[in-house]
Amino acid sequence: MNVYAQFEEIESEIKRLLLDANQSVRICVAWINGQVFGPVFQRLLDKGVQIELICNDDPVNDGTAMHLPPGIKRYAIRSRISTALMHNKFCVIDEETVLTGSYNWSKKAPLSFENIVVAKGDFLLAKSFLHEFYDLISFYENKSADKLQRCPSCRSLQFNLGIFGNESGLYNESKVDIWSVCVAKHHAHHVGEQYEQFVRAQLGLDDEHEYECNDLDKESVMAAFRRERQRIERIQAYFLGHRSLSIHAVGWVVPDNFNEHIEWGVEQRFSVRIKWRDMYYRKVIPSRLHHGIGDVDRIIAEHQP
Repeated sequence: MNVYAQFEEIESEIKRLLLDANQSVRICVAWINGQVFGPVFQRLLDKGVQIELICNDDPVNDGTAMHLPPGIKRYAIRSRISTALMHNKFCVIDEETVLTGSYNWSKKAPLSFENIVVAKGDFLLAKSFLHEFYDLISFYENKSADKLQRCPSCRSLQFNLGIFGNESGLYNESKVDIWSVCVAKHHAHHVGEQYEQFVRAQLGLDDEHEYECNDLDKESVMAAFRRERQRIERIQAYFLGHRSLSIHAVGWVVPDNFNEHIEWGVEQRFSVRIKWRDMYYRKVIPSRLHHGIGDVDRIIAEHQP
């Protein structure tokens, strides 16, 4: 593994690293200078390198696109929040070299004080950036998803949260209660329920620990990455594909202080851990709903083990 930082002549270093690519280049930047990088991309395409580019959806990049060669898969990302940007700045080369930092690949970037960090051979790091890359593509492909409603109490955005009960019976049936929860104050009300069979097996949730990646070589880590992407895609398709009532997030009620409760007899506390969020709403749906806030305790009381 080799990690280094660069503060000068960054554009030249990026071009040098790109031209070393043999298989794939995945770029995720807010803005890109097509006149500078277009010829580099053409050389890569000529030797069979696959190039995917994510950028912010704005007029600047629309103008840049005319300087990019055909053959590049380009995704222009527009945030659902009008003032927000797709502001990442990273690149993954051949699934093994990661470039990230403050440096945008734009016309003005070489004149600014910027930095990049380059990590070669850290395959777990590459896997993390690849997940973000394909999460953003999922965001792009689902940009026409239904919009969130407003909370009747405080007018903040609200999302539909599916809470899974424990599986039981011959068909591993579990009840899914659907709650509408607002983002700002966690006001919540119950909007429905449905029953699912073998849902954990269908979504691959029972395989999570079985397929944990303990080997750090590239082949093993990338195999784990592909399994994880398949599981994410199954979950996305399952909850967005065939229901009249949209579910934007899925969670379980879990203990917050299990060890303290067992060892010291501390009263057990619970929270709602969000296991899956629709990528389109990832920036507004929290990863956990804590007890004592809004109506979260109502949800916990209904579903705690």
